[in-house]
Amino acid sequence: MKLIDTILFIYFIIISFAIPLLDAQVCLPSSIFPDILVRFKNWFANILGNYLISEKPHFYVGIALLELLFAWPISIASIYGIVDGKSWVPTTCLMYGVYFFTALVFLVFPHFFLLEFYGVLV
Repeated sequence: MKLIDTILFIYFIIISFAIPLLDAQVCLPSSIFPDILVRFKNWFANILGNYLISEKPHFYVGIALLELLFAWPISIASIYGIVDGKSWVPTTCLMYGVYFFTALVFLVFPHFFLLEFYGVLV
């Protein structure tokens, strides 16, 4: 296994656990999750000051839903492809990368918008 495969494998393992356990709490009711996960999400939002997780703006709920329906299956497929040495792994990585940078624009834009027009950094 090459170094880049190892790095991608570790990244996709983290993502494959983070999406259903943390990000899914943004778009699904908290009552379906164990209490320890809900407390961890609230602690995570408070300690980092992440208003997106605590306030759940509509655009972020859409991104979280897209993560749950698209990025999670792609990350699981990438893990399988890396472990099994499939030739289509670069394609799944490209698909995930396009999703990631598209979502990143919507997550970073409000920070620059508020800073430029209101002089406030969120």
